[in-house]
Amino acid sequence: MSNPTENGNDSRKEEILAKSRNSGRDEGLEYAQLKGNSLGMYIMIAIVIPIVTFIVFQGEVIALFAVSATLCAFVLGQCLAEYRFTKRKYHLAWTVGIAMAVMICIVFLVAKSLGQWNFLFGWLL
Repeated sequence: MSNPTENGNDSRKEEILAKSRNSGRDEGLEYAQLKGNSLGMYIMIAIVIPIVTFIVFQGEVIALFAVSATLCAFVLGQCLAEYRFTKRKYHLAWTVGIAMAVMICIVFLVAKSLGQWNFLFGWLL
């Protein structure tokens, strides 16, 4: 005689497997996309470092703010995704901090490009 709970578990397992097969999701592809996002972040940082170094030596502050805003926006996306998944306060704090950094970079960029830098932020220098 077979145990009824074993047959119930087997049918439940088959039902879950069938549902997974029919969903059309490829977990391998999802894993590759996550790895690609992580790798993309490292590549972006590796590219930004020489660009920022060049910008600093050229004295182009406006370009520095543009690059910084772009980099921070990319990191913001990563932090927001981690917070939405984990719901940890640690990730929320990083998300809020990076969002503020993006806004500050954009405000500085706009102020510098409109010629209002000395009027608004002259006290910083």
